[in-house]
Amino acid sequence: MKTLFISDLHLDPKRADIQGCFNQFINSCLTANEDSKTNSDNSSIDSLYILGDLFEVWIGDDASIPVYQQSITQLRQLSESGTNIYVMHGNRDFLMGSDFELASGCTLIPDLYQITIAAQTILLSHGDIFCTADKDYLDFRKMVRDPLWQQNFLNKPIAERVSIAQTMREKSKLNGLDKAPEITDVSQDAVKQIMLEYNSSTLIHGHTHRPAVHEFRLQGKPARRIVLPDWTPDAKAFEINTPG
Repeated sequence: MKTLFISDLHLDPKRADIQGCFNQFINSCLTANEDSKTNSDNSSIDSLYILGDLFEVWIGDDASIPVYQQSITQLRQLSESGTNIYVMHGNRDFLMGSDFELASGCTLIPDLYQITIAAQTILLSHGDIFCTADKDYLDFRKMVRDPLWQQNFLNKPIAERVSIAQTMREKSKLNGLDKAPEITDVSQDAVKQIMLEYNSSTLIHGHTHRPAVHEFRLQGKPARRIVLPDWTPDAKAFEINTPG
C-alpha cells in the first residue's frame, strides 16, 4: 500500500490546467485502488495527506463548498474507494471546517501533525510557521488564525467576505514583491528546533514552492526535510510505501 503527500494545489475554477492535473491525479488513485481489488496486490492508496492550500481561497464552508463542488465530489469518491484523506489548513484555506469534512469525506488535521510509517516518525506541516524571518506574515497569520477573528469574519455577508479576501490577496502579492527570497523561505534553525521538540528526523511540508529534499544532521543524527512542489503538470506526489 502507498501513502501519498501533496501540497499547494491552489485549485481555482479559473485555472483549467490546475483542475486538469487534479482530475488526472484523482483518476490515477481511483484506478490504483480498483486494480488492487481486482489483482489482490498492494498497489492501493492507503492514505493521502494534503498539506495545505488545497484551494486558492476559502472564505467559509457556506460560501466555498459550492464553488469547489466538483473537486469536493472527487475527494469523496476517492475516500469511498478506500483511501483515507487527511487535509491540513494552509495560508489560503484556513477556514475549512466541519461542513467541508462532511461533504468531502476528508479529515482535517492540525499543522504540526505526526504520523508513523514503516517505523518512521514523520512530522507534517504546511510550512509557513517556519518562515520566521517574515515578521509581517507571521503577524498576519496570528491574526487570521485567532478564533474570534475567524468568527467575526464568517458572520459577515458572503459578498463582504469576497471583497475582504480579494483585498488581502492583492496586498499579499504587493508585499511579496519587496521581499528577498530568504525572507519568504523557511528558517533552518526553526525547522531544527521544532523537529527536536517533536523528536522527528523527517519533516514534510509545502508552502514555499521550492521542492527539494534537504539532508542534514540533527544532534549528530541524519535528518531530512522534504519540500513538496506546488501543483503543475510536472508535479508528482511524494510517496512512501507501507507494509501490508
